[in-house]
Amino acid sequence: MSMPFKKTISAVIAACCLTPALAQHAFNDAESAVEYRQKALSIMRDNFAAMGDMVKGEVDYDASIFSERATDFTHLTSIPWSAFSVEGAMPGDGSDALPAIWDNWEDFQQRAEQLQSDAKKLQQAAASGSLDTIKPAFMAVARNCKGCHDNYKD
Repeated sequence: MSMPFKKTISAVIAACCLTPALAQHAFNDAESAVEYRQKALSIMRDNFAAMGDMVKGEVDYDASIFSERATDFTHLTSIPWSAFSVEGAMPGDGSDALPAIWDNWEDFQQRAEQLQSDAKKLQQAAASGSLDTIKPAFMAVARNCKGCHDNYKD
């Protein structure tokens, strides 16, 4: 992993340590909260897609790289959620988030927590180095992502 990417990941991970109450003060405005969560979700997507390419056999499986991606993905799964609770950071221009997030806040939060749990299981499976162990854990995360996208993303 390149050093600038590691610094970016470190900064994003450090931001995840904010409690939801403090998170509201971590953004200058709703627009910056939306941008923050979109960037975090984008980095999550990039890591997951790289793992998916290996799971599908589109690129050669490399246990070390897969494990690194799984670890990064796991860390990232705790980051974007606080930016959804910032007042005014609801759907609008430049956001694919649906109002259903705020209408079903408890379900949305539960899905975020389940994603974090599933990601940890994927990280553990990745440590085995076995694609046979990884695939079911990867698919659990994929189902979680799809379920949330189906309900909460335009």
